[in-house]
Amino acid sequence: MKISELLKEKATISFEVFPPKNKEGDISSIYYTIEELAKLNPDFISVTYGAGGSSKGKTVEIASAIKNQYQIESVAHLSCITSAKEDILTECRALKEHNVDNILSLRGDYPAGEEEKYRDMNLEFHYASELNEFIRENFGDSFCLSGACYPEVHQEADCFRDDLEALKKKVDAGAEYLITQIFFDNSYYYRLVKEARKIGITVPILAGIMPVTNAKSLLRTAKLCGCSIPFQLSTMIETYYNYPEAMKEIGINYAAHQIIDLITNGVDGIHIYTMNKPEIAQRIFANIPTVLKELNHD
Repeated sequence: MKISELLKEKATISFEVFPPKNKEGDISSIYYTIEELAKLNPDFISVTYGAGGSSKGKTVEIASAIKNQYQIESVAHLSCITSAKEDILTECRALKEHNVDNILSLRGDYPAGEEEKYRDMNLEFHYASELNEFIRENFGDSFCLSGACYPEVHQEADCFRDDLEALKKKVDAGAEYLITQIFFDNSYYYRLVKEARKIGITVPILAGIMPVTNAKSLLRTAKLCGCSIPFQLSTMIETYYNYPEAMKEIGINYAAHQIIDLITNGVDGIHIYTMNKPEIAQRIFANIPTVLKELNHD
C-alpha cells in the first residue's frame, strides 16, 4: 500500500531503521529490531540508504523483509547525489521486484572526506527534486514518493524562505508527503507547517522525533543536523551529563512530551528515528499508550 493512501485515512505512527554497520556485512541483527518494532503495530518502517554519505548498505533487502516477511509497509530511502541514472533505475527495479511501493527521495551527502572531488565532477543529480522527476519519468505512479524537510532550515540554505521554495520544488516534482529532520523544539515544526501551507505545500508533513538517551550523542546529533537544543533540555543535559541512566530517562520522557504536544495539535504523523534500539520506542509507547491511540492508531 502506498503511504500517501494511508495518510488520507489517518495520522500515522512509523519508525526508521538503518542497515547495521559491521566489517562482515552481516545485517542479521536488524531482524530482531524489526520483530520488536512490529509488536508496536507501526503503519510503516523506513530504511535508510547510508548516513553521512556512507555506502547504501542493504536497503532493498531490509525493506523487502519488512514488507514481505513482516507484512508491514516499508519505505526505502534513495539518495542521488553520487548516483548515475542507471544506478537509480537498477535500485527502483529491484524495489518493484520486491513489492516495495514507497521511496523516500533524498539528495544525500557526499562521502565523508570526498566533498571536493564530487563537487568537481559532472554529477547526474544535484537535488532530490531531480530524483523525483527522474523516477516519475521512468516509473510513472508506480511508487509513492516522499521527501525530507528541515524545521530549522537546511544547513546549506541561505534562509528559511529559500529553504521553503526548494521544498515546494520537491513537492511539485512528485513528493506526496514529507518527513522532517529531527527537532527538539516543537515550535519549529509548527512554523514549518504554517509557512509551507501559505506557499501552497498541502501534502502531509510528518514529525521526525529522535529520543536521544545519551548526552554526548545528543550534542553530536544536534550539531550534525543543525537543530537547536531548548533551554529546558540543555539544563537537563548539563545537570545529568555524567548520569547515563538519568539521561536515558530524560531522552525517553522528553520525546514522549514532544509527541503528546504534537498529537494534541493535530500532527499528520509521528516518525520515530529509533537508531535500531527498539526498547527505546517500546518505553515511549508504554509511557503514553492512551495518547497514541488519539493518533487514530489502534
